Amino acid sequence: MNNHADRVTCTLLCAGMCLVWYSITVMVSALPGYPTLRANGLLMPLLCALEFSALVPLYLWYGRRYSNIPFGNVKLRQVLVFGLLLLGLIVSQSFYLQQESWTSGQFGGGKSTILLFSLAVVLLAPVFEEILFRGFILQGLLLWAPRQRFACALLTSISFAAMHTQYAHLQTLIALIALSLLLCYARLLSGGLRLPVLLHMLNNLIGVSPGSGWL
Repeated sequence: MNNHADRVTCTLLCAGMCLVWYSITVMVSALPGYPTLRANGLLMPLLCALEFSALVPLYLWYGRRYSNIPFGNVKLRQVLVFGLLLLGLIVSQSFYLQQESWTSGQFGGGKSTILLFSLAVVLLAPVFEEILFRGFILQGLLLWAPRQRFACALLTSISFAAMHTQYAHLQTLIALIALSLLLCYARLLSGGLRLPVLLHMLNNLIGVSPGSGWL
């Protein structure tokens, strides 16, 4: 995309998508029943449903006008290589991650609450988070610094970690940055969002499985 006006337009659209996501978060936090939703483990499912419902249609609308954030296809070799890298990353994190009280607190409710939380985290969150971070934010940075892929991926990853305000430990934020860097390069290498979405789903499935009792 060489036209300056097109780059500015795409950048503003990418920033607008981030504003939509942030507005939903603020709106939900202002609800009168916010403390009840949080205490009952329903906050995350509600947030994921709203953000998914907003960002997916906006992404499809954007894709009809611009081709720089395709959903793309994946090759089996890419899935295997990045899948093994993800598993290696998860194993390495087991040596330094500390238990987060927020995570354990999500599995204190009934089976229906646990199911809703798990479905939201595994099926919904990876889609809209990849659209937002490895899609709009990463692309917005690459439009202006296409040769600085690592810098763009690092800034995207720091933003991704900072968004997870529910976590308290520095080690968790470091793990999120490492995960995001892997997802950024999965997007860049595969040319689309499909591979990072699949990897993100696998990561979250592994993360919720011990607490949900599925595995």
